[in-house]
Amino acid sequence: MNYQLTNINNSDISIQSFNIISFLIIIGSIMFIPAAYIIVAAFFIVQVKNLDLPKTDFFPLLYILLGIASSNYKLISSILGLMMLLCIYTFYLFSNNKVYFNIKKSVYIISLIVFIIGILQYCSPQTIIPAKWIDTDVYNISKRIYSTFFNPNIFGFYINFIIILCSENFNFKKLNMEWIVYFTGVGCLILTFSRTSWISLILSLMISTILDKKYLKHALFTTSVIFMMNYYLKTGRTSIFNAVNDSSMLYRLEIWKVSLNIFTDNFISGIGFGTLSKHVAVYSDTVSANIEHTHNIYLQILVETGVLGASFCTYMLYNITKKLIIKMKGNNNAPWITAMTVLFMTLIHGIADSVPLSPQIMMILCIYAGILNNSYIGTKLRLT
Repeated sequence: MNYQLTNINNSDISIQSFNIISFLIIIGSIMFIPAAYIIVAAFFIVQVKNLDLPKTDFFPLLYILLGIASSNYKLISSILGLMMLLCIYTFYLFSNNKVYFNIKKSVYIISLIVFIIGILQYCSPQTIIPAKWIDTDVYNISKRIYSTFFNPNIFGFYINFIIILCSENFNFKKLNMEWIVYFTGVGCLILTFSRTSWISLILSLMISTILDKKYLKHALFTTSVIFMMNYYLKTGRTSIFNAVNDSSMLYRLEIWKVSLNIFTDNFISGIGFGTLSKHVAVYSDTVSANIEHTHNIYLQILVETGVLGASFCTYMLYNITKKLIIKMKGNNNAPWITAMTVLFMTLIHGIADSVPLSPQIMMILCIYAGILNNSYIGTKLRLT
């Protein structure tokens, strides 16, 4: 969060124009991710002449260059590399410019709209989802909501993120915007039927109880609601026996096995961004050639960029964690404990899915990191 690859001259970006741009980026990242990337790309082109790149902390750029250079499919990897570059640029936009609207309240309102869309998906008889998202032989579910996130697990990650933000100043007895978003989010999280999202939220809240005891009640509440609703709906989704025998878990195990073999053969620098589908057929007759990711962010990094890329990521993660720990020791540390909880959730979620590396979540997390890194906007993280 403390990387300083660029210094953006505030005199070149009017306050009013950046307020509009930042609001559109936030809306796009949550409602329609292609729009967010288009807006950021257009803004980057306009402002590229003002970029100043110091010689410090080039690791994010080195990681991107490695993921492109090591690929035999340069076009695919270059497109994904460009998206990562735009995410980094988004981080610096929000790190270095003042915003005069309440970001957190805006995110809550947009999130509530997205949650309502998800609920309507579940209620609509017209909603059709891919069969691979449901194992009807094991579970009693016919739908999983995804709203504007194109996948239930990605939507589940985003809901976790919003629930954690709400938990920072949440009062169960006070009916306000946070209260509405929090409970609507918990309801939508159940309807994603994303076990990875459920587990990552509960565990991250439990771990954060060490930092602030208030997270214990949120961990207990979400755990209770998830288990009670699944018992009431008779989905079988919380059964450990069903989990180890369903097709998605068995498929993940096969993907992980294949990914380890690919990594072993491309140990130093990996196979490049987004090229797993081009290699997987050589290693397995079971895993679909259309697979896009390894369902594990750690394997994803190793497969795509090898031990070099993993080293870069480890260094960046160390810097992020170090800054959060320092900030948590200071006054007004609630936003930083929240950020650490988000980090816990991201790392846990990444064990069973590659969602944190998906274009939509990468953009959202970079916006969030930029806001935290901005001494001015950081004061607006509270709902007022």
